Amino acid sequence: MVESGSTQLGAVRPADATSFFTCQNPDAYFPDWSGFYREALVRRAEVCGRFPHELDVRYGADPYQLADVFHPGTAVDPGTAGAAPVVVFFHGGRWREGHPAFYDHFAAPWVEAGAVFVSCGYRLEPAHTIADAVDDAVAALAWVAAHAHRYGGDPHRITVAGHSSGGHLAAMATLTDWSAGPPGGTVVGAVCLSAPVDLRVRGVADAERLSPALRITRAPAQVVVSFGDPEPNRKSDDGQFYVDQGQLLAKALGAAGLPVRTVSLGPADHLASAEAFADPDSPVFRAAHDVVFGRS
Repeated sequence: MVESGSTQLGAVRPADATSFFTCQNPDAYFPDWSGFYREALVRRAEVCGRFPHELDVRYGADPYQLADVFHPGTAVDPGTAGAAPVVVFFHGGRWREGHPAFYDHFAAPWVEAGAVFVSCGYRLEPAHTIADAVDDAVAALAWVAAHAHRYGGDPHRITVAGHSSGGHLAAMATLTDWSAGPPGGTVVGAVCLSAPVDLRVRGVADAERLSPALRITRAPAQVVVSFGDPEPNRKSDDGQFYVDQGQLLAKALGAAGLPVRTVSLGPADHLASAEAFADPDSPVFRAAHDVVFGRS
């Protein structure tokens, strides 16, 4: 197994959640985000012990442009028949916090099923903009398409998934004209988990340009949109926010004549809506599994 990736660009960004807003303000949230981040690193170590992997791979020059790759273990030549499908996952954190390491344990059921799993980070506010994060998502997909064969993955069977702000990035990268798709690769599916898709309601600068629900132009063959109903997160927010945003995205896709499968998780807080992606018993995992492995 490989313990770390390309470090020639300098020291990698550590997985340290102590400065995260959710950890410094735990009473402001319904979910226990601090507990999640602590347990995530324990579970990450377990997953690293089970599967071949490469950590802290740099897909760009910035310390935040990191990817962790977990795979079944067989390298293949590009275009080889039987190569594994690839799941690319972007973490949440309101574009202000998060690190791919905290979501590496999500790889377990996907690698067990035969997929390559890539957990991606991206540049964060306030040092960078949401547009920078979208650019990073596009760059990460290009890196995955170019290097999937190193891990036994098929660059023409990429499913892009993300939770919360990561779901927003997944939507921007796969459903809009922000990019034409990864060169040398094909996105076959998108899974948008509790994604904010109309940023005007968040008071974000340049919101219309950064709102995927307002600029749907394309879609891969299969798209899944999921959310809890209700889905509480910050105690000061409405538990309907992610319901409304998910339904808005599904409606926009439908209006454009594009495929969409909507999955309501029932009552689930914002952390549970993320963890469902790695729970084989959850309806969104089953829907995503169909996308990743090409079942209709």
